[in-house]
Amino acid sequence: MSEKRLLSCILTEGVLLLCLGMGILTLPKITPVSFGLILSVAFLIYGGFKAINSYIMKNYSGHFILNIVAGCILFFTGLVLCFAHVFNIMLIILLIGTYFILESISSSAFAFRGRNLLRFRYSSFVLSFFQLLLGLITITVLPIASLWIIGIMCGIDFLISGVFLINIYFATTYRY
Repeated sequence: MSEKRLLSCILTEGVLLLCLGMGILTLPKITPVSFGLILSVAFLIYGGFKAINSYIMKNYSGHFILNIVAGCILFFTGLVLCFAHVFNIMLIILLIGTYFILESISSSAFAFRGRNLLRFRYSSFVLSFFQLLLGLITITVLPIASLWIIGIMCGIDFLISGVFLINIYFATTYRY
């Protein structure tokens, strides 16, 4: 895979995450009933995209199988939320917390793997620390967490991940 194609995958994922994150954070304010559906559609879209994109970028990620598993967890969580809105929220929160931890490991591996190619790769380490922290918070507040709190945390994660990926794209594309 060429550097240009890798950077276009990074930019596409960043823009998708930014749009989904803004949608998760703004649309649930309209009606509480739609929140589960909005969250499930966002998880379905990004989970499928992440699994496919991880396979495409497998030469640049040392743990592309981990990325595919994280994408499948998101996709599965989206399916569960789509078809069973009031399905065991504890299981859903546990899956989302696991996703955050796997995504943290994946972001760190991507930063190590692309250290010769990407400028400002250290922002990926900040992102991976933030995702690990979100995963640990999600799992530790499991008994008292409700779905809208987890949704807001997911929206914030999607926004920050999108901004970091777009930052990496522009920092690498427009080298001074």
